[in-house]
Order: sequence, then C-alpha cells, then structure tokens
Amino acid sequence: MIDISSPQNPKIKELVALRESRERRKQDVFVVEGAREIERALKAGYTCRTLYVEENLLSDASHDLVKRIPASSQYSVSKEAYAKAAVREGSDGVLAVMDIKAHTFADIKPRGKPLLLVLENLEKPGNFGALARSADGVGVDAIVILDPKADLYNPHAIRASVGALFSQPLIATSHDEFFAYCKGQAITIVAASPHAAKFHYQADLKGPVALVLGSEAWGLSGAWKSSELVKIPMNGLADSLNVSVAGAVIMYEALRQRS
Repeated sequence: MIDISSPQNPKIKELVALRESRERRKQDVFVVEGAREIERALKAGYTCRTLYVEENLLSDASHDLVKRIPASSQYSVSKEAYAKAAVREGSDGVLAVMDIKAHTFADIKPRGKPLLLVLENLEKPGNFGALARSADGVGVDAIVILDPKADLYNPHAIRASVGALFSQPLIATSHDEFFAYCKGQAITIVAASPHAAKFHYQADLKGPVALVLGSEAWGLSGAWKSSELVKIPMNGLADSLNVSVAGAVIMYEALRQRS
C-alpha cells in the first residue's frame, strides 16, 4: 500500500477533480465514499479501481472491506489528505474510485411484469438519490433518465441513495428510444401531473408499467400527452409534493397493487 501524506499530492487532486461531472465523464469513473456504499456497488458488479484508506477513521465494516481489496489497488492517506478528498463526514475512512457502467435497455431483467421509474429532466442529485432508494425498496427493474447527459453518479446522489442506486440499471436515453422500448414490451406509461383527472391509486399499476416523474421546476414536457396521467391527493395549500416523496408514494402504490 502506497502512502500519501500531502493534501497537494496529485492523486488527491485527481479525487477532488472527480467531484465535477465533466471530469467523471472524461475518465469514465466516479467516487464512492463509505463502506456501505462501496460494498453495495461491489455487490452490484461495479469494479473498484483504487481504494483510498485513512486508517484512523476505519470502522469495522471498513476493515473488512480493506482486507478484500488487493493491496496493490490501495493508497494509505493522511488525515489532512483524506479531509481534502472527502465530500462528506462519516465516510468510514474509505474512498473508492470505480468504473462507470453504461446500462442499456438490454440490461433490464424483469422479475415479473416490468416496473420502471422514469425521470425527465430531474434537477437535484439529492432527489435522484432519494428516488433511487425508494425504487430499490419497491423492487423497480430499472431507472430510466430521459436526458442522455444526465449526471448519474453525482456523489450527493450516491449518498442520498445510501448506495441503493447501484441495485438497478441506470439508463440515460432519449424520449424516442424510451417510447420505442415501451411499445415493443407493451409497457403502459403512467405520468404524474398535478393537472391529471385521476388519482394515482385509481390507475391500474399491476401490469407492465413505466412511472414517469418530471422536473419540479417545469413539470412534464409535452411528450406525455398520450400517456395516462395521475395525481396525488393534496388537501392543503401546496398543489404538489417534493418529487422524491411523490415518486415514493406512487411506486409504493404500484407495489401494493402487485402484492
């Protein structure tokens, strides 16, 4: 294991640079912090290129993780160097650089009738992470992001999902490709809109379904005019919920119906 003591070490600067989406795309890698998140990525088949270890911060789970990663792929870093590289506190003394996985519709392997979560122009990484966590809890077969330039591996999204976003394929694609896939698989598209006439629990979500959520700022685009629109009952001043909460409500209604 190679030692890194200075926060100005080139390897530490590379880690800091990977906070930027552009740099992650350029190198085709991303950073995962924390033993739990790294373990979940490894379990999902992601490859660890490098593990950075601050031995004084290691938890029991981190110690177990370090033992399983080849020493040739590890760097031992000082407290100061680790503090510069880490985005968040409480990451168990371990940071991993992992290879990005480019998923396609061919990676969807439904365990029954397909259930997809579809996100159009979602702005905030924290909302994406929270939705991925709920999708994992429900057992969604894939998350489709309708923005080919979407930043799927933002560190804040990974943190908000507690690593759950690794449990299903993440497919960044175009509207045309998505609609073609749904047509070929006979998947019903159900989109959430506060202007819908039908409540979410009135829709039939037992069959092959793609649940669509739009931007909090702009809502759904005009691409969903022929889709089935649903809304969540609102009995107060607000006309809508946070997108991650709304998504969880609708996904769990699908799970209820399928149960």
